[in-house]
Amino acid sequence: MKKVNYWLSSVLIGAMAVLSSCNDDDDQPMMMDDSFYAVQLGGETRVSDPNNPGQMIEQGFLNLRTVVTNTVLTIATNEDGKYDALQPYFSVLLNEVGSGETSGFTTLVSDFTEFLAEATGSKNFTYSGLDMEAAHDPARNSRMNGRINNADYDLFVQAVVEGAAQANITSSEVIGPVGQLLESVRQPIVQRADGEGLDLYTRLGGNVLVDVSADGDPARLVEAGYAPLEAVVTSTVMIIATNEDGKYDALQPYFSVLLAEVGAGNFSGFTTLVTDFSEFLAEAIGSVNIEYSGLNMVDAHNPAVNSRMTGLVSAEDYDLFIGAVVEGAVENNVPESVIGEFGALLTSPGLKNAIVQR
Repeated sequence: MKKVNYWLSSVLIGAMAVLSSCNDDDDQPMMMDDSFYAVQLGGETRVSDPNNPGQMIEQGFLNLRTVVTNTVLTIATNEDGKYDALQPYFSVLLNEVGSGETSGFTTLVSDFTEFLAEATGSKNFTYSGLDMEAAHDPARNSRMNGRINNADYDLFVQAVVEGAAQANITSSEVIGPVGQLLESVRQPIVQRADGEGLDLYTRLGGNVLVDVSADGDPARLVEAGYAPLEAVVTSTVMIIATNEDGKYDALQPYFSVLLAEVGAGNFSGFTTLVTDFSEFLAEAIGSVNIEYSGLNMVDAHNPAVNSRMTGLVSAEDYDLFIGAVVEGAVENNVPESVIGEFGALLTSPGLKNAIVQR
């Protein structure tokens, strides 16, 4: 915080408090608090806390907390996909809130508000969380999913401005200095080069654990990045198996062993197929914890090696299979851009040539 407070003392000239030491001279006048926190945000004036009936709160802290709350909610609700690029960084929080757990949300709002309060001159609030570099490093903060780049930080600053506007704070005298404050901590927060992509697995949720069990069932924790893969693969296999209107007649022979097992009430092969294909995709798109341990793609699709495979795949049938994967992705509300990336993976020459053997 010393660096931030130093910046404030130079940028907010005349707005930060520089309190002199008291001396024994009773005639020494008391300096007024002319900090940005006091002058522009309301300072220490006590008002009712709308979140805690019967309690009082400093007006300056309330204004900052409102902006922070609005910012987080703006990113979380993500109307019209405006903040798609920021969603991966908040995957831990979003999964918690989605399951009714709001403690992480409360902590984030409190920490960010205290950071801003101290940085703008509050005498009664001190930020005690991780320093900005550690807080935004996934290796040191398990709640951070992926390293942020400049473009995404710009988008975050935009969300803060939007959150302020929702709180009717639009004056350039407030927004300008707050923007400069956020700019002053860009360097420790931005830890990914502009040309370095955020891998797809991280964008799907990364390695944070989420409960994917059905209502009433025992908890089943899987990584957030793995969960959508498993859902899409499951849907894909079911789409081919049910084969509505005979759309996937050409693929039925390849799944004859599986279909016979399922017809007899044996789902072990189904579970293994879903797990293997999901793990293959997870590793391929960037998972660091999940490894595919099945047969290589050539052997897995060669009936001479894999007894569950009943024929060599043709290019036409492989394209039809990709169509089923796309249908499964759409069924699970996967964004079109992500579907396109999966399509590029499945049609990559290395993978397609390994699978297509006829």
